[in-house]
Amino acid sequence: MNTPQKLLIDIEIKKGAWHVTSESGEEVDLVLAGKEIDSIPTHERDNIIYRLLTEHCDLMFCTTQVLSNFTFYPVPRFAIFAVDSKATCFGTIGGSSNLIDDNYPVGYVSREGRYGKIANSLKEFFSLVIFHPYWREVIQCEQMGLSYDRKTNNPQYFTWQQEIVEILKLSYNPKSIELLLSNIRNTHDFRVYASKDEARKTNTFLDFNF
Repeated sequence: MNTPQKLLIDIEIKKGAWHVTSESGEEVDLVLAGKEIDSIPTHERDNIIYRLLTEHCDLMFCTTQVLSNFTFYPVPRFAIFAVDSKATCFGTIGGSSNLIDDNYPVGYVSREGRYGKIANSLKEFFSLVIFHPYWREVIQCEQMGLSYDRKTNNPQYFTWQQEIVEILKLSYNPKSIELLLSNIRNTHDFRVYASKDEARKTNTFLDFNF
């Protein structure tokens, strides 16, 4: 079976949806690429959940961030919803999502340009960061080829964990770390380039004339 031709559409300059049929009749995959900011709506910013996640999980959800704050170029589309104190950003891969409409995996891009998929859904991501506060250490050890200490953590001993779990209606997954390792070892569905020009070297864009 022939691999369909792939065309990238840059969402940073063009919004909307398209259908493209090649003149030769070949199948063409349209892939939305680029960054977008998935900010918390103004009326939700006082919700206690955001304060708890900032104070205890080092996750600061987007409010005033703009595209120019992030210089990398992702393929496919990457909707940034939070950053941490080390300037790593977190977003959903392929489109915007939430705990109700939880259709997209979660990835990260670090200040140094490291990147990868972390979880298969937002709910899986929040379960990981709440029940396994050392998850960043796991990623660091994996990147450096080092073994890591499989720590255990019982949320009943931490009031803040219990509060977040109740608000987000999360459940403990004993395989969270195994899922994390599996995700960061398989990045073929998520690529991050230094710029759009760099992405052009290995991808074909469907450009628009304005």
